[in-house]
Amino acid sequence: MKQYFKAMTPALATAALLGIGQTALAHTSLETSTMSEGVRVVNNVQIGHACSATKRVIATSVVFPDGADSIITAGGQTYTGLLTDFVSNWGPNIQPLYSRSAFDEVDEKYGSTGSNVVGLWAGGGPGMPNHMVAYVPFRVNATNIVPTSCATSVRFTVNIVDICNITKVADLHAEGADGPSAEFWTQAGLGTPFDAPTAAAASLTITRNLTTNPLPTSCGTGMAVTVSPSAAQLTRDMPIKYQGLQVWPAP
Repeated sequence: MKQYFKAMTPALATAALLGIGQTALAHTSLETSTMSEGVRVVNNVQIGHACSATKRVIATSVVFPDGADSIITAGGQTYTGLLTDFVSNWGPNIQPLYSRSAFDEVDEKYGSTGSNVVGLWAGGGPGMPNHMVAYVPFRVNATNIVPTSCATSVRFTVNIVDICNITKVADLHAEGADGPSAEFWTQAGLGTPFDAPTAAAASLTITRNLTTNPLPTSCGTGMAVTVSPSAAQLTRDMPIKYQGLQVWPAP
């Protein structure tokens, strides 16, 4: 499987790309970052640029918080309770959509239970050149905010790594003469190999429908909730596995 991913990397270094540089760049993020509760939305991971003018993005790895051991803040304060205090049906909410527009392969990532989808990966094929933007489509199933909670919104932190070279863990952040091997749109300071130097994670915010799901009177103006993957989850779920074997980072 390691050779499979290596074969995906095109030998690309044209004069046109050499002159492009990293101009008018955008972070990798979600095309739709805010959606209302109770609504199913087709969304895209939007890859803003490659690792350098001569390196294509050959794969991307995306992790959503699993809700099991996630880091939760409510009203800006650490919350030690459960995600189900705020969201009634988080679990099988994320589903990648099959598309070969940018990559040849796409699949789901499963959490520790082996059933809940906690992210997705895509890779293979020609990949994405530096001067273009690529979309990796997925669907967000309807997510419901608990009526008795005081949450006005629930923001899920989404960690993404865009991969330009297959390396071992020790070399994930190595900077070569032709640029880095990966771009990290992730959390910082967790102590995982996938941490960004400074926080750069994407997000998906579910907003409460105050018409159909009004706040309890005891909540006042309510509060915003944030849910982020734990270090343990990122370490477990960020690697890419193909047909049961880990292909990134290289074993």
